[in-house]
Amino acid sequence: MKNILTNLTSGWQAAQSNAGQEVWVKGSPYVANQKQTAEMVAASLPHRFGVKQALEQTMLRYNGFYSLVCQQAGQLFAGVDRLRSLPLFYCLTNGRLCLSDNAEWVRQQAGDHTMDPVAREEFQLAGYVTGPDTLFPNVKQLQAGECLLASQGENGIDLQCHRYYRYLYTEPKQYDEAALLEELDQVTASSIQRLIDYAAGRQIVVPLSGGYDSRLIVSQLKRFGYDNVLTFTYGMAGNKEAQYSQQVAHSLKLKWHFVEYSRKSWTEAWRNEDRWAYQRWASNWTSVTHTQDWLAVKVMTQNGVLSPDAVFAPGHIARNDIPRWLMASQPATADLLGKTIFSQHCYLAPIHLESVRPMENWQERLVSLSEQSDVSAAEALMVGINKWDWQERQAKYIVNSMRVYEFFGYNWWMPLWDNEFTEYWEKVPFLLRKKRETYYDFVNHAYSEQAGMPHNRTLGNGRDVFFKKALLRLPFADTKLAETAWQKLHEVMLKTKQLDISAAESGIPEEDHKRLVRSGYTPIGARAHFFLKDAASYASNAATR
Repeated sequence: MKNILTNLTSGWQAAQSNAGQEVWVKGSPYVANQKQTAEMVAASLPHRFGVKQALEQTMLRYNGFYSLVCQQAGQLFAGVDRLRSLPLFYCLTNGRLCLSDNAEWVRQQAGDHTMDPVAREEFQLAGYVTGPDTLFPNVKQLQAGECLLASQGENGIDLQCHRYYRYLYTEPKQYDEAALLEELDQVTASSIQRLIDYAAGRQIVVPLSGGYDSRLIVSQLKRFGYDNVLTFTYGMAGNKEAQYSQQVAHSLKLKWHFVEYSRKSWTEAWRNEDRWAYQRWASNWTSVTHTQDWLAVKVMTQNGVLSPDAVFAPGHIARNDIPRWLMASQPATADLLGKTIFSQHCYLAPIHLESVRPMENWQERLVSLSEQSDVSAAEALMVGINKWDWQERQAKYIVNSMRVYEFFGYNWWMPLWDNEFTEYWEKVPFLLRKKRETYYDFVNHAYSEQAGMPHNRTLGNGRDVFFKKALLRLPFADTKLAETAWQKLHEVMLKTKQLDISAAESGIPEEDHKRLVRSGYTPIGARAHFFLKDAASYASNAATR
């Protein structure tokens, strides 16, 4: 179709349906426990794309991580999975639809050379752009759990986007705690089994932190007898998280590898041209690029630690987390929802240094995007908080960390974002989620059982970043209290040399990085600041090339 132009990069499988539809699939959709080929996807599609309900039901059938594009005469259908793990971007320009998995190509087709000012400020505050937007005004993206239908009409392209799935919490009227724990064991087992099926004997590489989620993955892999497992962690020598990681791996008799970080190692590996090429590609003009384990994966690749066909399985998780300070009884309002989302997600930079908009305007925008028109009940407040985290932070920022593995040519799988696991947490009652004790107890039991140790002697949370997050996510993080807390944390990071490594990870001159952090930017906020400067310069220069 001359008015619909697609540009799909590597990794897509092609097939044709009996109705003559051209189908492309990227990633690995599953139905039940069976991986779907492009041919199987093509056979399952409705013969007419105009039937919205049929398309949505088709997308809801699939588990796994994938995106798909289908064309037939005068129509195009595209969709991403429930987490937008393999994103798609599009623009309408001069009566033509351009769609790709490469946002930079779409930007070029749109002719955008200047960033949208609201998107730019949001990127600096949160680390990503929300909703269907990107940094550039005419470059749009499919959101988590969304599909697109484009049809050639008399007056040009008719474009419709449909959210076929939303991650929504529902408080049960009654529940059986023992039955819920048994179900958690079942859905966890099913999710890990799909990881095992996907890996099919290949090396599974788990970034093993000091926290609970990656610990659950390795415990379950041990439970099901999958032997080809490598765990790793990284950072400064002697850090607490690495100590916990090593202890977990050794107690489960799993291979463990540590990559030591220093400013020197980062400077040698992270040349400017490499940094910008990776960051531009991986950001897709939507999210701050994940760099934390870039060096670790690079070093392990160079040293032959990783199998060429390795599958990374990080511990990103679908779970409803409730802020501890929100547990106090206070009336649920739209204002509280906006303030809560802002304090949880928009803390990377001081708002008075990066935004010309008052906080009230940002809070109204956040509430609008949460799609919660009525926030007069506590349940609606929780729905808004958790839905935001799923569709924005998880689907934009956290999932973007998968680009690191792709950059080095590896596959990945997120077992704790499996559909069964996700749907389980949509119905867990507030009382069992509010302090995470039920989940932590479940992980401790699973780990102790496989490690052969008493349940009451298992490890707690060894994540060094916990204190940092507690400071940064203080209620309504624009307060003087939060700024003072961040100053104290800055002093600690200086003493431990962690700030030097954070600057090196970002490719930022050390003094510039320290200057920003001293003024209230987080290390990721400093990285976003310099990325935006590079992106603006790149897009502007592209206009003259």
